[in-house]
Amino acid sequence: MRLAVVITDYDGWEQTRRCLEHLYASTHRPFETIVVDHGLSDETRRGLLEKFPAVIRVEGDPSLWWAGATNLGVRCALERGSDSIVLLNNDCYVEPNTLARLVTHSAAEPQAVIAPMQITLGSGTVQPFLSTCLLLGFPTLAVSRGPRNGADAPPLVRTGMIGGGRGVIVPAHVFRKIGLFDAENMPHYYADHDFYLRCRKQGVPLYMARDAAVAVDPRRTTAAANYSRLNLREFRRTFSDPRSHRNLHALTMLFRLHYPVPGLWWVGVGLNLARYILTYLAARGFRLLATRGK
Repeated sequence: MRLAVVITDYDGWEQTRRCLEHLYASTHRPFETIVVDHGLSDETRRGLLEKFPAVIRVEGDPSLWWAGATNLGVRCALERGSDSIVLLNNDCYVEPNTLARLVTHSAAEPQAVIAPMQITLGSGTVQPFLSTCLLLGFPTLAVSRGPRNGADAPPLVRTGMIGGGRGVIVPAHVFRKIGLFDAENMPHYYADHDFYLRCRKQGVPLYMARDAAVAVDPRRTTAAANYSRLNLREFRRTFSDPRSHRNLHALTMLFRLHYPVPGLWWVGVGLNLARYILTYLAARGFRLLATRGK
């Protein structure tokens, strides 16, 4: 199997450096690494030349966002003849055996898309699996599947959704069948949800591998996720900010395309917004009470 690992970098050399250090500690060989450098600074280009000269650097521009930059890397991998492509965000750090186990599982399930377990960097907490729950107005519902290394647990578990580009391995033929990420309508958030939902609709199985993991740096997540730290004006801005998972344009496009009840996509969007607002108000309330109690 000819394997490529695609990483996107937007002015985040220190993150990318650490991501690559973990990647090159992998027991699996060989693989190609493609870094899509679409930021404004020259630091990543210089850092790659100095520390990782074998990495294939693809130059992009800031207008690409996550989906466009990932598409650029995937196209490069396909043109270079890759059989499988691992999508790895630069705030995710693979364990030494992660690639080897993903490759083994992919060989056993060649039609499937397979993601590793996600653990929180520092705490080691296993993050839950995701499954679709569109009727509740939100595209994913967290469902815990038990410990990552459970003795009686099967190594692969079928799932309804995969979260982002956190070490997922995608066979090249899946991209040729499904297409790339929708960078026009969902440039940053929800392009991954849309892609995996398209996979499901066209019969591509989605799995989580219990015996492979990536550590996700929680400090690098969008500020939009930190409900209690946002004032009202900042919270309102998250509905138009492309870096926010509450971006209304991307959210609306996702529901228009995938809501299970035709014509009622607006119900899902409305329920989703209500959930966000209520959660924000509750988080702010708890934070104010905690501050007064000190």
